[in-house]
Amino acid sequence: MGPAAVDPLSRRFLVLARRAYTESLAYQGTVGVRPGEEPAALATQRFGGDWLELVLAPAVSVHWVIEPQTGVPA
Repeated sequence: MGPAAVDPLSRRFLVLARRAYTESLAYQGTVGVRPGEEPAALATQRFGGDWLELVLAPAVSVHWVIEPQTGVPA
């Protein structure tokens, strides 16, 4: 990857959320962010704003043991 290239994972975020303190954070999906877009605004637009907590984790920072889409060890 050249100096001008951008790793596509560096602009992808996992979305985790919960509606009550008694709930665990649950994986909701991902958002891909283009240059100039605000990740929080995009996540709120896509997943709604009626959460107690809505968390974004950079995809490059996550090490999956079992991926939620497949249920298969990574």
